[in-house]
Parts: sequence; C-alpha cells; structure tokens
Amino acid sequence: MDQDMTDGKRQKGRPKLSVLEKSKSRAARDYRAYLHTFGSEFDDEIERKRVQFYESDEQMGRPPLSLKQHQEKARTVWDGSWTAYVKQCEVDSVEPESPKDLEKHKARDKAGRRGNDRIVYLLKYARQQKRKAENAEAVPDLDYNESLKNTRGRVPMTKLEKVAHYNQKAKSAELEIVELIANLPKSEQLYYKIHDFKIERRQTLMCITNPGNPQALTMALSAEQATQNIMELDTAIGALEVERHEAIKKETPKKSKPKKMTPNEISEKARAILSNAHENASDEMRTQADQDLKEMQDKSKRLDELLNKARADRLRKRIQEQEQELIEMGIDPAKVMNG
Repeated sequence: MDQDMTDGKRQKGRPKLSVLEKSKSRAARDYRAYLHTFGSEFDDEIERKRVQFYESDEQMGRPPLSLKQHQEKARTVWDGSWTAYVKQCEVDSVEPESPKDLEKHKARDKAGRRGNDRIVYLLKYARQQKRKAENAEAVPDLDYNESLKNTRGRVPMTKLEKVAHYNQKAKSAELEIVELIANLPKSEQLYYKIHDFKIERRQTLMCITNPGNPQALTMALSAEQATQNIMELDTAIGALEVERHEAIKKETPKKSKPKKMTPNEISEKARAILSNAHENASDEMRTQADQDLKEMQDKSKRLDELLNKARADRLRKRIQEQEQELIEMGIDPAKVMNG
C-alpha cells in the first residue's frame, strides 16, 4: 500500500493516469488542435500575422507559415499521437475509439490553470518591450556609442531611436489590448487586470528570493521596498478578486424559482385543467364525427358510381344482344335505328 495512504494522508492533486489514458487524452487534444486549423478564427489569425509581417518596414525573422503549412504540421502531430494511442490500445487489449468520439473526450475539462490567449501574450510582449527600452536607456551614452563602432551588418540605431523603437512596440501592443478588452464583459476585464498584477507581484518577489536575476536587477528594489510593493499588490489583487466575483454573479443568469401557489390558486388551476380537458375531448369527438360522416359520404358516392356503371353495362349488353338477333333475321340494325 502507498506510504501516504498508510500514514492516513490524502493524496494531493489529480489521480494518476494510466499510459492508455494519457495517450487517449493526447490524441484527443491533438485532434481538436488539428480541426481548429480549419476554423475561420485560426484563418483570420494567420492572415493577420502575414499582413503584419509583409507591411512592416524591417521584415526581420522568418516569414510566417501559411495556413496549409500549419494544417500539415497539426496533421503530422495528430497522426503520431493517434498511432501511439492505437498501439497502446492493442497492448491493453482495448478497442480504440473513433476520432469523432475522441474529439469529445475531455473537451470541456477545465482542469489546470487557464491557458494563455492573445491578450495574455500581448501583456507579456508589452512588458518585454518596456523592459528593453528601460535597459537601453540605462546604458551610458559613451558606452553605447562605443559599442556602435564594433557592430557589423546594417547600420545600428542610435540610443534614442532604440528607446523610441521599443516604446512604440509596447504602445502598439497596449492599443491592441484595449481594442480586444473593450467588448469583453466586466468579469473578463478584471481577470486580465488581476493577471497583470500577479505577474508584477511575481517579478517583485524575485528582488527578495533571487536578487541576482536580470529582471530583479532591472527593477533595482531593496528587500524593504519589494516587501512593501508586494503588500500593496496583494491588497489590490484581493479587492479585484472580490469585484470580479460580484461581476460574475451579476453576469450569470438567475434561475427563476416557481412562485408558491395559494390553495385557491391551486383549486382554480385544477378546474381550468379539467375544463380544458373536456373542451379538448369535445373537439376531438366533433372532429371524429366529421371524419366518420365524410367517410360514409365518400363510400356512398363510390357505391352510386359502381351501381350506375353496372346498370350501363347491363343496358349495353342487352342492346348488343338485340342487334345480334336483328342481324340473324337479316335486318340491318343501323336502318332500324335510323327509321
């Protein structure tokens, strides 16, 4: 028996998954990622990156991948995880599920922390560009100018140009963040504020726990200043968490509870139900009677048609017999008819 269980301690975290469960989850996740590349949202994101790259003045780095290349990469990953899942099913003597069923496996699983999205990426990008601008500005002018003499390739930017360049990138990211957040509900807007404060708190904490870290050196805070800033951030985060909780409650549609009925209302409702039942029964009876009458009328009409046809057939047969008798007597029936 596990040592934790023998000590009477409950195991923390999620239950341990088997190899089959892990391969199944991976295959399901990769299949959904492959299908996502065929969505309009993914297509718009790829087009936005392509336009941003080719319309920029510098065009640094490799060009963005095309939509087809992204789909091929996702398909390769999916093929690998699917093959591994099928092999593991063979090892465990289990019938593998179809891709259509795999798509639904843990599709709504919210375990773990929330994944990064475009806004979180832009928040991080803006912080990085601001930090680069601060680092460039902190370099003494003489040292910076001396370093320019030893560079190769394209003409480097001056110190002012570099600081303005990084600040402009941070500003562009912040403008995009404002546009994306504008249409979000208040609870989501508060989520990103809280997320940004938590990142700032984590970076500030490094000034105490790891003062030699480059980010901690850039912030240049003493342990006392960092502690004070962390306390202020904790207070702000707590207030925002409460505000976000209230916003979520307001945004969540309330379930209407049925109104409690008085004895008189219950009696009236029962009488109304009985009355409606009798009316419906009467309507059904009238409808059935109308249908029966119509069927009888149709049946009588068909019988009349059959009788008239039978009479006509008998009369026609009798005329034919009389004409035959006249012919046998040597008399032309046509001359008899014409007088």
